[in-house]
Amino acid sequence: YALEITPVPTPTPAIVQYDLAFPGILPDHALYKLKVLRDKIQLAITSDPKKRIELYLQRTDKGVLASAMLVDKNEWNLAKETALKAEHNMTLLTPEIYGMEEPIDQTLLKKLQTASLKHQEVFAKLRDRVPADTQLIFSQVIDFSKRNQSEIEKYIEQ
Repeated sequence: YALEITPVPTPTPAIVQYDLAFPGILPDHALYKLKVLRDKIQLAITSDPKKRIELYLQRTDKGVLASAMLVDKNEWNLAKETALKAEHNMTLLTPEIYGMEEPIDQTLLKKLQTASLKHQEVFAKLRDRVPADTQLIFSQVIDFSKRNQSEIEKYIEQ
């Protein structure tokens, strides 16, 4: 009648090997608005679509890491706003891909895919560390990230 139950180890998700760009000053800093203005000007004067894609990706990466740093400081509201804005930059990046006259090189496309996976990984970890009322926003950001990743993958399949 004795039944021996052997525990089945649950697989831990693989960690995505991708380094996020350091954000510098965070949104809670007094000079942050100047940084945002600089970023907008830089984007406005950049005409090369590939460079624009790279700028959007860099802004996304910085925003994702800034969100994590804000969660570390228990600044939940600012962290969720920063996460939404960061992923919005990734959303703005996808039309740039389709608008290019020549195909994007595979290295950049692979980097965009890997970055999306890393963003989802970080947001999932942050979601588990914030209060319940903030978790919904991080879940939504993960969904946005998955949609953006899907758009990138559609482009690759073309």
